[in-house]
Amino acid sequence: MRKIVIGTVLGAAVGYFARKMQEKGFFDQMSDELCQLKSKTKKKFNDVVNTGKNEAEDIKYRAQKIGEKGVDFLKDS
Repeated sequence: MRKIVIGTVLGAAVGYFARKMQEKGFFDQMSDELCQLKSKTKKKFNDVVNTGKNEAEDIKYRAQKIGEKGVDFLKDS
């Protein structure tokens, strides 16, 4: 019985504070900040992916050039 009373009191207190925070616009501000964080994270992730693609293309180009040099060397031998 004691646990039920404690749980009810804590639940009511949490509900009261959540309502007060909602009235003061705390959740709107938090939502805006989370949206900004999501946008920054998405941009950084896209930058990392694009950088990886560019590096892979550069490595592919260098490998092709080395392969062409090897073929030319074998033809000349």
